[in-house]
Amino acid sequence: MLKTIAEETWFYILEHDDETDEYILDVVCGTVAIYTIKFKLNEEELEAYFADPNSIRTLAYRVCDYPKEFLDRRV
Repeated sequence: MLKTIAEETWFYILEHDDETDEYILDVVCGTVAIYTIKFKLNEEELEAYFADPNSIRTLAYRVCDYPKEFLDRRV
């Protein structure tokens, strides 16, 4: 079951899957068209989040700025 951990309206939602113990980030992207990129956090991103929960905001901005880098990670 997915549980929302953090969110900013019209920006991102960070969820935790209790069954798989995975963290999933869903980021709103686009300018003319609006779409989302939803992907599982990797080891490095998780370490950064656990060290500083505000780092998830920085990651969400990166996804907005460089969405193509995250397309192959979509779930």
